Amino acid sequence: MFTLTSKIVRRTVQLSVAAAVLVTASVSAQADEISLSNTLNSIEQNMTQASQEMISTAKQEFMLSLQTQIAEQVYEVNSSLAQVVLTEPEEPKTAIAAQATENK
Repeated sequence: MFTLTSKIVRRTVQLSVAAAVLVTASVSAQADEISLSNTLNSIEQNMTQASQEMISTAKQEFMLSLQTQIAEQVYEVNSSLAQVVLTEPEEPKTAIAAQATENK
């Protein structure tokens, strides 16, 4: 009788240990999945933030470059207009002014 009880206890302990191992393995696997999911989410958020920062920086640099080019072109146009005004003799603006200049 002691042998039968001992076998039942031993079998119960073995099944309990096996169940505990399975539960632990299952929890561990779920924890790995959660950990992997959290890691991937974190990487995705970091990449998104870095991409947004890069796009913002590129946009600012593009705008500054464009403003610089426009300012340079405006300066060149103004300089060439100033040279034209300084080098050309003043001409009459209307036909009446032209006639008055000829009559002198």
